Amino acid sequence: MLVSDATSCRLFDLQRFSIHDGPGIRTTVFLRGCPLRCAWCQNPEAFQDACAVALSPQAVIAEVIKDIEYYAVSGGGLTVSGGEPLLHAASVVALLVEAKHHGLHTCVQTSGSVPQENVEVVLGLTDLFQFDLKHMSSERHRELTGVGTERIHRNAVVILERGAAIQFRMPLLPGVNDDAENLDKVAHFLLEHSVRSLHIVPYHRLYLDKYKALGLKPGIQGLEPPSAEALQRTAEFLAQHGVVVEVDG
Repeated sequence: MLVSDATSCRLFDLQRFSIHDGPGIRTTVFLRGCPLRCAWCQNPEAFQDACAVALSPQAVIAEVIKDIEYYAVSGGGLTVSGGEPLLHAASVVALLVEAKHHGLHTCVQTSGSVPQENVEVVLGLTDLFQFDLKHMSSERHRELTGVGTERIHRNAVVILERGAAIQFRMPLLPGVNDDAENLDKVAHFLLEHSVRSLHIVPYHRLYLDKYKALGLKPGIQGLEPPSAEALQRTAEFLAQHGVVVEVDG
């Protein structure tokens, strides 16, 4: 069952000229709400009602297509993010339909922690899924995010089996998910499903200013970003297992 009314989209941000949210130059639309509570959540405003505004899908896409010429020359388009956008599958469907009316490339960023039908309903409208693998241990994943991995991994397989384009991403947090055991499990999962690439998103501290502004306390404090050497070690470890790594930024 879809969990949102398609007549409006609850946005907490709309970011133009995004270059890390899919191919080319893109506009990223951030929808409110998420079933996860990641200790390193980059977008705490996703949980704040005061930060969100309700707009029709048509109004959102009217903003997005202001940069349609940039999408055309760069291979960019619309990215729907969050929070977790697929909590609001009907609204996302409406956004993607409007985007396709204008010939836009579409990307959906997801944690995969949603009902399977919420993934299936957007398959035919999504040109690329960016799918997070935060930690492979279900127990550790639950400690870090509040939910296990069973539904997440099942939805990843659904996307793969349907032949949709998918880019797996992993936020790299030193001392949290960069150990050999977890990386080995990441490589095994990918190769088991004939995926040979992984997009690494290094942890950063810039988001902490948001918590301060909102009067909130971050789940992780004192964690430093991975060094260049740590990123190289991770890439080399995964390469030895047959997985090619691309580092964000």
